[in-house]
Amino acid sequence: MMPDESLDSMSRPNPLLMPIRLLLYWLVKGLVLLFLGARHILRPKAVRYTLLVLLVGCSVGWKAAGEPSILPWSQPQVEREAVSTTIADSLPQPEVVERYFKSQAEYDAAGLWETMNDTFKKRMTAANNSLEQLQKELEIAEQQQRRYGEVDYVGGMPLTGGKSVYFYVLNVEAPTGASRLPYTFIVDAEGKIANIQWSLER
Repeated sequence: MMPDESLDSMSRPNPLLMPIRLLLYWLVKGLVLLFLGARHILRPKAVRYTLLVLLVGCSVGWKAAGEPSILPWSQPQVEREAVSTTIADSLPQPEVVERYFKSQAEYDAAGLWETMNDTFKKRMTAANNSLEQLQKELEIAEQQQRRYGEVDYVGGMPLTGGKSVYFYVLNVEAPTGASRLPYTFIVDAEGKIANIQWSLER
């Protein structure tokens, strides 16, 4: 039986691939000799740094050639849309907050208490800030000659559920010096104060 000529032709090396195989052979051999020579010349740490530089350089070249890189910082960055901010129209001052500051300036705890809704009054009482305690604190402030002066309205914005938030800065004068206290009010849908936050820092 005659041997199959097609199989014989497949087993013979392709003459067109011979230059490529020869180039790869000398390239690999050169890299091996370079590495072995570097180990004798350079310290082990230097060898590692050299290999790291070669790896980074190959990664950069790989990316420049249009191929994905294995390094994390070379991954394509996803462009994020910038968060836009707008200046909204401020709400007018609520009458209930004006009454609060007027009562505070007159050291009137009953007037302060009247501006708050029932839920806020319960929270205040549970935190040892009942009507009687507020009156005592205002009397102490009056004795210390603390004066609640001009109020600067910063602005207000509507919230969900019919509530609104308002920002103020209160000017306070005392024998020890003047201060400006930021206030934040939450007003409910019925026009009562639902929460107050302020800072005692000058």
